[in-house]
Amino acid sequence: MRVRSRLLGGVLLTGIAVSAAGAPALHAAVSELTNASELVSDADLGRRVVSLSHVLADERDALVVALAVGDPAALPGALTDDARARADRAAGALPGDAGEQVHRGLDALPATRERALAGESTPAETFADYTALIEDLDAVFRDVSRSGAGAAGDPAGDALPDLARAVHSSSAARGLLLAGLSGEGEQAELTALAQREAVREEAALADFAATAGTEAAESYERTVTGPEAEAAEEYLAVLTDAPVLTEEDRALDPAEVHDVLLARTGQQRGVLSSLAAERADHLEGRRGDSLTDLQLTGGLVAVALLLATVVSVHTARSLTRPLAAVRLGTRRVAADPAGQDPVKFTGRNDEFAEVVASVNTLRARTVALQEQAVRAADEAAVAERDSGGLRAERDRLLAEQGELNARLAALHGAVHGMFAHHAERLLALIGEQLTIIEGLEEHETDPDRLAVLFSLDHLAARVRRHGENLLLLAGAEPVVQLGDPIPLIDVARAAVSEIELYELVETTPPPPPARLVAAAARDVSHLLAELLDNATAFSPAGTRVRLTARWAEGELLFCVEDEGFGLAADRVAELNARLADPVTPPPGADGAHGGSGIGMGLYTVARLAARHGLRCWLAARPGGGTLAQVVVPGTLVEALPETYAGDPQTTGSFPLSPADSGAVPMAVPGPFPEHARADDTTPRTDGITDSGLPRRGRAAGPAAAVPAQERARAVDAEELRRRLGGFQRGARDGHRDAAQAPGHPGEPGEGTWS
Repeated sequence: MRVRSRLLGGVLLTGIAVSAAGAPALHAAVSELTNASELVSDADLGRRVVSLSHVLADERDALVVALAVGDPAALPGALTDDARARADRAAGALPGDAGEQVHRGLDALPATRERALAGESTPAETFADYTALIEDLDAVFRDVSRSGAGAAGDPAGDALPDLARAVHSSSAARGLLLAGLSGEGEQAELTALAQREAVREEAALADFAATAGTEAAESYERTVTGPEAEAAEEYLAVLTDAPVLTEEDRALDPAEVHDVLLARTGQQRGVLSSLAAERADHLEGRRGDSLTDLQLTGGLVAVALLLATVVSVHTARSLTRPLAAVRLGTRRVAADPAGQDPVKFTGRNDEFAEVVASVNTLRARTVALQEQAVRAADEAAVAERDSGGLRAERDRLLAEQGELNARLAALHGAVHGMFAHHAERLLALIGEQLTIIEGLEEHETDPDRLAVLFSLDHLAARVRRHGENLLLLAGAEPVVQLGDPIPLIDVARAAVSEIELYELVETTPPPPPARLVAAAARDVSHLLAELLDNATAFSPAGTRVRLTARWAEGELLFCVEDEGFGLAADRVAELNARLADPVTPPPGADGAHGGSGIGMGLYTVARLAARHGLRCWLAARPGGGTLAQVVVPGTLVEALPETYAGDPQTTGSFPLSPADSGAVPMAVPGPFPEHARADDTTPRTDGITDSGLPRRGRAAGPAAAVPAQERARAVDAEELRRRLGGFQRGARDGHRDAAQAPGHPGEPGEGTWS
């Protein structure tokens, strides 16, 4: 095909290419406009659904209060004609795409209303019927709000359903509490429902704060405030602190309670309506922008097509003329380079002129190249000999590299094996030491020496944990542990017993009644001990660290809270990244820069969590401090139907108190090896912390001489063992049950948040 024909084809292909390049942009603009229009329709449906749910919530609360009063004559007047008409209008304005479930509930609304007005249903039944319909409306609002929240670039879209849940729970709690105060007796059923709604409101507000953007969260804080909001929260706390209404609760003024709760709910509804309206305006503006983008894109594609056609035609004509002159001249020189004259070209100094100059240069060098051909042949022979030697050297270096890699791998495995071997020897020695100390404790009668033995016992238990950490960091394979599940309270006690500053830890409220499988109990205990070590190490003097556990969606959630100075957001993100990576050691762990390694505590936490499929992360604690959370899968936890025996809040031993014995107070460490123990019936004294652990002083000097009459009143060894029995038994049982199988997996050692 001639060049002229190819250039013509290029002009046509350019037009086609420009059109094809513009087609995706046009399609994307049309799709964006369509999506924006759908989002606007969804936002309008969401506003209608929220408005209807608020009207139904007010109607529900009025009927529940009227039924709780128990006056049949007053029931017909519980709802005004305006209230009924408003609810019916809002229901009729709801479009058909709200869902079949919602429309079935709206069709059954008149019958539900008439049963309540006729006194044929109880307050709880009426509440349940209305709440089911409101929850269906919430589901529709959640779907339309979150369907395009990511595409719209609006974080409030994800958070609005959480705020709607909080508003509806606030209204429900208000109606139930007013109904309980209006009725007679303790109103256990209504109070329990109010407690549930109050908890749901707190959870929904927490989800809203975590999902909403800064602007939306600040808008809520600015709006839901003031004396009425504070008073409402105080009333909610007082009225929901027990499953029944007490005499003090019933002494409250129902009218005042109604006013402050209604004002708070109104503020919350105002925030919800404002955010929904702002989102609708944002989506409407986005639709206008999409229409403008479509118009601009179409115009640009048309202009680009016209411009590409004109430029292509002009370029083709500027190429064909000089190309003919270059073609003829180069053909002549190529036939006889030495006998022909150089190519002559008259025209612009462009690429064609450069081609002609290059052809003439090649002609001039042809003879020189012929002379160099012989020399090049000789040099090629020499290069061939040299290349053979280089290939041999390369093969030798590759073989040496493979040998060095094999030696390095063997050395790496030997080092880890030595670490594991020495860790096992250390654990064996610590076990023997604990056995010896236990024997000394069983036969010791002097309280002072027994306290010292307990301190040695506690220190040996901590050393044992560090030895097990060496096994973990050395890469030792975990040994499957068999045995009965371990009570959760023993796991918590064992974790507290393995830290230095155990007296700073509170375990109230106690963990829920449950048991951990034996294969995971030991590692979970050590993981919690590592987090407690970090929390106590960074807690200011006079503050406490809380260890709690609760059920969360079928899983067990452990929380470790401290009141330290807290961590910056970027630091929290960095530490959470470490917790999510159980493979990569923390920076500086090899001590390459003269340090001893940092962050090994969190590294071991990450490895233990990965071993059992746990999830662990850190977060800033509201009000200051750090919150560490650990989620244990439900497959590792067995719930118990009854609570623990004894007083689970008294989880630790405590020192002898001067008020009890008159002896000089002594700091007694936490959990130790097995001793002769009494039942966990020891009363709380001033010498223990709120969680039941002993309050221990630091850097205490030698005790002064005690008068003979005071030493005569000192507590004997059996009394000391009895006071230490509760915490000792829980911690020891947790360790013993978890260690029934031979060998233990590695566990986290003491560390810092670094």
